[in-house]
Amino acid sequence: MRKHIVLWLLLLMPLLLAACGKEEVEEVSPSPTPEHLEAPTIQGEGKLAETAKNIMSAYEEELSAVAAKSLDNLTYTIPGNVINQFIQDAQASGAEPADGYYRFSWTQSGDYTYETTVDDAPEIEAVTPDPRDEAPMDNQLNGDYEVSGGGLFERVRSYEFAETVTRGRMEISDSLNGEVTGHEYFAFSVRDGSLYFVDATLNITIDESGLHTQDGFITAVGVLKPDSLDILECAYSNPEQFPDPAKVNWSEFAASAHPITRLSAQGENVTFSP
Repeated sequence: MRKHIVLWLLLLMPLLLAACGKEEVEEVSPSPTPEHLEAPTIQGEGKLAETAKNIMSAYEEELSAVAAKSLDNLTYTIPGNVINQFIQDAQASGAEPADGYYRFSWTQSGDYTYETTVDDAPEIEAVTPDPRDEAPMDNQLNGDYEVSGGGLFERVRSYEFAETVTRGRMEISDSLNGEVTGHEYFAFSVRDGSLYFVDATLNITIDESGLHTQDGFITAVGVLKPDSLDILECAYSNPEQFPDPAKVNWSEFAASAHPITRLSAQGENVTFSP
């Protein structure tokens, strides 16, 4: 993703103290089970939200079972999150369907220019500005070090969703000062009681020296059924290679793919590889 993007949770594991008899004895209880991220549920009111809720209700039980077992691989959240974003943007923009489809774009933008000094943030060892403008700030925490960066950020989400919310596609384009900083493509199709989807993100990494665009896309390809889920994360060099959710034969695709990661579930039996 949203790349692809695998999300990480910040977990809190406290130690508990107990007292016994007249002597105080420190005992460390077993680490509690880390909280998992709940599977997204469809939000919003109105006909469009109710239509989406009816479609996704068939998969709620399986998504909840996967969510209870998955801490690092969050690809199961993709379809619900995208559909929720679609509903939110459609309502915010006042979009109406034509010829059975919602077709519209929604833009978010803002000037996020910043300027700071080491004195403003003494806990930061180094501050890296826009790599096109300046070198990273010296990591010595003294002296009059000043740095600026950021700029005009823009995100455009473009949609073509069926009014029935049974098929559709979305593209997200991000830019900073006119330079591409991210691109995501999502498509899905509900057929024969299963929801097939593809979510591809431009392979971009960010380090202290700035953005690095690598070749191709990281792509999550999945099929969601009322009692099972299978998602393969694969690398593709160009969009023409993406499977078509409306046509993909899952058995053939899974047998020929070379996944980076895989999430598979049958009921409450969830497995991950690697």
